[in-house]
Amino acid sequence: MHTQTTPLQETPSSAESFGAYAKRVRVEVEAELTRWLDQERSRARALHPEAGVVVDAMSELCTRGGKRFRAVLVAAAYEACGGEGGATQVVWAGVSMEVLQAYLLIHDDWMDGDDMRRGGPSVHARLRKDLGGAQQGDAAAILAGDFASALALEALTRVGCAPARVADAFRELARMEHDVVLGQILDMRGASDRPEAVEAMHDLKTSSYTVRGPLLLGAALAGASQEQRAALERAAAPLGVAFQLRDDLLGAFGDPEKTGKPRGGDLRQGKRNSLVIEAARDAKANAEIAKVLGRVTATDAEINAAIDALVACGAKATVEARLDALLEQARGLLAQAPLSAGGALILAGAVDALGVREV
Repeated sequence: MHTQTTPLQETPSSAESFGAYAKRVRVEVEAELTRWLDQERSRARALHPEAGVVVDAMSELCTRGGKRFRAVLVAAAYEACGGEGGATQVVWAGVSMEVLQAYLLIHDDWMDGDDMRRGGPSVHARLRKDLGGAQQGDAAAILAGDFASALALEALTRVGCAPARVADAFRELARMEHDVVLGQILDMRGASDRPEAVEAMHDLKTSSYTVRGPLLLGAALAGASQEQRAALERAAAPLGVAFQLRDDLLGAFGDPEKTGKPRGGDLRQGKRNSLVIEAARDAKANAEIAKVLGRVTATDAEINAAIDALVACGAKATVEARLDALLEQARGLLAQAPLSAGGALILAGAVDALGVREV
């Protein structure tokens, strides 16, 4: 069990906003995460300078921005299901989610050829520079992601809950990784060509570790009933897809200064996301998008024309309407869930934080 620092105080009251609760969780998670990664950096440097370079690149990504939504969802679900000791008890589970995300982002950026993440260089882009070439840099980035995956396991062992509950949480962590990898395979191969198929892919690739996994991990650590777990899983399904639909919209229409990624990056990478699938129904829009889809050399003018076509054909409006419907469904399901009043309030605030956001 780790040494507690500034406590997260009591279970959230009805007057506490999601933003205030999220900030309290984030402060303690980031304190533990930063301390721990500094130790890992020192160990790696002592082993070999280039090992230090790889671990430093991974650690810098972990601590560069990020909303810590997953860590907050773990804590909120833990409290909503009656977990003892409040959110402080599961800080290390939040740390586990953060390094798990780093692992997935590092590999995802390399597969997609993204050179930016959170307003800075992606890990493979940095390591190509630091290690003198694409082959060494890319291989090191894969290892950096693998290292983060191992840290996610280690962090979960530090949670100070009953061993049986921690073992239950490990099963949820394994399920997350299992589902997200399957979803990534579907995304990589462009196996989704209908809106419902895209949503099924998002459920595996994104909701698995962004919404459903963190909620169920927190519930497992709290010793939640099967009724509580089933209710959280039902609410997570629409919310997880909504999160990804918002990502699709931000990728096309978001401000790069806020998102930390170039406008139209999904189009250049050839991602057949929800907007592209909807636009395929319109011959003119489909033709405009075909000019840039999968073309990394597409000009900004060509990208802008494709994005304009997404608006003109109604794809943007359709995806936004679907997003709103999913968020409303998630709110309704959470309202019916057998959860503590304070925890349920925080989870209700998470719906807007995840589905109505600018980054």
